[in-house]
Amino acid sequence: MVAAKNTFLEEIEAVARATEGGTGPLFGWRTVAELRSRMSETAERAAAWCDGRGLEPADLPPPSRRAYQVVSFLSSDGRLETHLKSLRLMMRVDERVSVRLDHIGSLYRFDRDSEGIRLSVSEGFVGAPEPVLESLVRLAVPYTRKRGPRSLVREYSESPGYSAALKEVEASGGAYQSRPVGAIYDLMDLFDSVNRTYFEARLSPPRLLWSERETFVEFGHYEPATDTVRISRTLDSADVPRLVPEHVMHHELLHRLLGAERHNGRRRYHSARFRREERLFRGYREAEVFLRRLSER
Repeated sequence: MVAAKNTFLEEIEAVARATEGGTGPLFGWRTVAELRSRMSETAERAAAWCDGRGLEPADLPPPSRRAYQVVSFLSSDGRLETHLKSLRLMMRVDERVSVRLDHIGSLYRFDRDSEGIRLSVSEGFVGAPEPVLESLVRLAVPYTRKRGPRSLVREYSESPGYSAALKEVEASGGAYQSRPVGAIYDLMDLFDSVNRTYFEARLSPPRLLWSERETFVEFGHYEPATDTVRISRTLDSADVPRLVPEHVMHHELLHRLLGAERHNGRRRYHSARFRREERLFRGYREAEVFLRRLSER
């Protein structure tokens, strides 16, 4: 699935490049329709493959799942046209930068080598305003001022527009689902307990996931764009007291509830209020000691 996705993205880049700078119709509609049809067929074959093995697309390994999601996303509802328009706008900014819109795990990333600069941008930016798309390219170009472009990109990444686009990508093909049940702990059970005890049961459930692999530095993460709480699989163990994953759940739900505070133009996620609220967790010190020892293994 990953190889098929990369081939499709290369074809999309070629279509955008062929029409870049032109004054005629934006794209060859017959070409776009044929490309969309092949992407749809590929997504359908991947779903059938999963079904034949008693799986769902959400069960695919992360790289294959993301590839399936973006191919499914681009094969319906005029999204391919919007993708192409956004890509062409970015291609115009600086000829040294080759650009790709993809379903990646970060806002953007770039690599520089002797052949130039390769920029990969999250599909969540599809359809973003032109100044935002231009700023993404500026961030990849050396020896340019980065403060303004970085601020503009960050602000858009926290906007409803980015969140809605990324949720649409992840929901495509039915692959956007919670996976709360672990070997020992059920994240929904932990959420319900923490929600009742510390938030008067006011919070609606976010998307709940265990991490794909064990981690020993970051034990939890909240992603606002997709309203996802992800807890480290390291904590899904009989050797880990229940209060430890509950503490991490409480920590991430506070991020969800409080968001960031602005201080001198900067965003602070662990503000004084956050720290006060965090210490209200019963067993806070015990859980922190356990996590510290776990990270030192």
